[in-house]
Amino acid sequence: MAGAGAERQRLGVLMGWKEESIELKKTHSWAETSNIIKERYFPNEEQLKVYEKIKGYIRHQKRKNINTSNTPQSVEYDNGKYTFKNIIKLIEGEEVTPEAMIKAHGLKCGTWEVVAYRNNLWESQIKGGGKAILYQSRLTARPIENSIDFAWITKELLNFKPKTYNPIPHDPGNEIAEVNIADLHLGKLCWQGDTGENYDHKIARDNFRKIISDIYSRLRGRKLDCILFVWTNDFFNSDTINKTTSNDTPQDTDVRWQKLYKVGCEILIEAIETFRMIAPVRTFYTASNHDKMASYYAISFLSAWYRNCSDVEIDTDAYPRKYIEYGVNLIGFAHGDTERGKGTKDKASKLASVMPNEAPQQWGRTKIREMHSAHLHSEQMIQEINGVIVRRISSPTYLDTYHIEGGYVGAQRKAMIFIWDKTKGNTEIFNSYV
Repeated sequence: MAGAGAERQRLGVLMGWKEESIELKKTHSWAETSNIIKERYFPNEEQLKVYEKIKGYIRHQKRKNINTSNTPQSVEYDNGKYTFKNIIKLIEGEEVTPEAMIKAHGLKCGTWEVVAYRNNLWESQIKGGGKAILYQSRLTARPIENSIDFAWITKELLNFKPKTYNPIPHDPGNEIAEVNIADLHLGKLCWQGDTGENYDHKIARDNFRKIISDIYSRLRGRKLDCILFVWTNDFFNSDTINKTTSNDTPQDTDVRWQKLYKVGCEILIEAIETFRMIAPVRTFYTASNHDKMASYYAISFLSAWYRNCSDVEIDTDAYPRKYIEYGVNLIGFAHGDTERGKGTKDKASKLASVMPNEAPQQWGRTKIREMHSAHLHSEQMIQEINGVIVRRISSPTYLDTYHIEGGYVGAQRKAMIFIWDKTKGNTEIFNSYV
């Protein structure tokens, strides 16, 4: 009997999760759906793997069963002409005429005059063995005078309402978690022949996902007020079309700049969606020397993506340093490359001295103060100066030829997580190693 029960559970994992995922997604977010499915069917798998499995399956099903609509996906107006963009369906053998295009776009014949149209097509099987010809269609038409209700256009086509996100319920507590993944250098290319190890955007992406999954498993179940997600420290390795840093220093980069940006935004969304399942998420921009522009574009992208999500706060302010006040704590963030000083100690003094000048009110309300900076890829500097602890944050990146030739070796590859208690200060620090 026990064997039969295990077999039923195995079959449930193989088949049941698919149907339940589709039903759950109708009323739940991606994050909520993946959380429920993991609990019921895949308790031993990493959260991100379950998330990707569900998302991939549901999107595949949608592509197989395209539900075309008579309501255009978008409408543009220009000098008396309207351009409609939609996915339309015609049955095999049906002629693609101007009249057919008007009907397919849900418009009324006799009230519109076709100016131009363009279709990109593919085929789909339908019941009975026939084929439906699916078009990604762009139709430009002008209304025939005195024959169309413009109020209908405004109401049905131009009144776009963006998706509203529902915040994921959580139990607030007396702590926040600072997840600090510094200097990922997504897109950096290292070859084991001259650096000892290979590194490219795929390795960086996979390592980032493993870190997020590891952090999720550690923080899950804690009562947190929020998760402070710190990532804008040389997240991208290069910043320009010519594969250079923001200051035009050439970089060994393995991927085109467009794909680099796309992959970066995708994994940042994955991380935020994962952390949202634990607590509200806050993130912000700090300028760094490798990707001053690209990271700002990415933080702006996230701000637009989560514009209707009340439990995700995105700070796109361009000021190079940021300060977060939480209870008795004041935590400052900087990349740490431009704060000038002759040596390591002088740079630490500069970082410590800017805090009371840039955040005087928060300084006056708090007792425990730290400045966290990146750039050096290691924890080589932890100093307390005039009541401010200055920390350099480790990095999960690999060594390139510059670091190997300069002898900058031996740093531990890891991300760092800090737990801040509202009344006790920094109570825990733990590492997620690569």
